[in-house]
Amino acid sequence: MFIGLSVSVATNPTVKMALNELKELRGCDVHMTHIPTPGDEAGLKRLGVNLTSEPNFSTKNLFFS
Repeated sequence: MFIGLSVSVATNPTVKMALNELKELRGCDVHMTHIPTPGDEAGLKRLGVNLTSEPNFSTKNLFFS
């Protein structure tokens, strides 16, 4: 999601405003219905949100090829 937003920031002023407000999410609670992927978890940690998740994998394929 953040990659898509960052690509759009040059042509869409609304996206730029949204990205500038991401710091306001610090300290917010986020719940996911599945265990986040390492990339998702790293991005959410970088935002500074408090993450909880259900003990379910996001896919049945546990190995990436």
